[in-house]
Amino acid sequence: MSLGRTYLDRLLTAAEQSANAIPHMVAAAERGAQRLVAGGRLYAASVRPDFVSEAYIRSGGLMMLQACDDGQKVCGSDVVIVGWSGDSRGASLDLVKRLRGTHALVIGIGPPREELSSLVDACIGNDVQVPASLTGVFGVSYPVVSVHNLVLLWAFTGELIAALTRLGQMPAVYQSVLVPGARARNDGLVTRRFHERHAVPPIEADELGTAYLSEIAGCLRTVRDRQIEAVEQIADTCAEVIHRGNRIQAFLISHFPCHQAGAPGDPGFMHRLAIVHGETPDLAELEEVLQPGDLFLFLGYYRRPVAAYEVARRRQCRIVEVITGTDDADPAGALPDYVIRPGWRYTDALVAVPGYDICVLPASGIMQTAIYWAIVAEIATRVSPG
Repeated sequence: MSLGRTYLDRLLTAAEQSANAIPHMVAAAERGAQRLVAGGRLYAASVRPDFVSEAYIRSGGLMMLQACDDGQKVCGSDVVIVGWSGDSRGASLDLVKRLRGTHALVIGIGPPREELSSLVDACIGNDVQVPASLTGVFGVSYPVVSVHNLVLLWAFTGELIAALTRLGQMPAVYQSVLVPGARARNDGLVTRRFHERHAVPPIEADELGTAYLSEIAGCLRTVRDRQIEAVEQIADTCAEVIHRGNRIQAFLISHFPCHQAGAPGDPGFMHRLAIVHGETPDLAELEEVLQPGDLFLFLGYYRRPVAAYEVARRRQCRIVEVITGTDDADPAGALPDYVIRPGWRYTDALVAVPGYDICVLPASGIMQTAIYWAIVAEIATRVSPG
């Protein structure tokens, strides 16, 4: 089995097995929901920026959630979701101790066999097993553990939404701002924690979390089974580019994926372009950095950045595209040389909520990042790091 397929298969197996964690999610969600209905605030915290970025102002995520870099503004009535991936253990331990000192309800997501799990009020354990073939390439477990943390984060968020509905409340949820009409919808809700009026009935425990795990497993299975040949072909081309002394210039979409270049376990095969808000690379930067023979990897969201592709063509670069596409026809203009479809559907969120106007709980950050690491793993079998 190729390393890219091994990587995707490990994430799929972990998602399927996470049904065992649903009872822990339900119990933690019910405790958290009581505090939130009583006026407590909801935070996400981690020593790494990627976990918080995935949770905060996110398509299919909760509008009430705020980013928390430390425990200074948290108080005893609040709820904090804190994530750790096994790296930076000392800093993570310090963070959890500070949060514990606030008397907030601290819900941990990460590997459970650590002192951290004994300090939080509830631990949603990340038990993913990382095979030696992957740690042999990455050197650490982060590329697998950190992505599975996101699966647990969103499944838990589903159970938190459900627990709130059982208390008569429907929390306001973001719609992807790149869907037409979404900005106006979100702007009308963003100052609210809960909908003043809604038609959402009480949702049973385990319903939303289980639905999310099933949906995200389907996305991972689709990429593993239908896109792995493209991943391997792209890795072949990337290896050729590196061996010639050229560069892979990578646009990595914001939230979680943009933090993977230089993350623990990243061999540095790709040179990350500037992080922008939105799905259009900085054209001036492309004009400056792309050299003949380079490869432009666009790890995006929905839409094809035709103007960026035109720059790449003028600079005699090959193009890799990772987007879902939209319901509209593809725009005219330069085409990519290689395409990976990331397995999630346009609008991003996966799970329908009865009586609610949009789906909740996103797939994009997980799938985009899984594809990044699958490509990196495949390149590593063809190129020595450094």
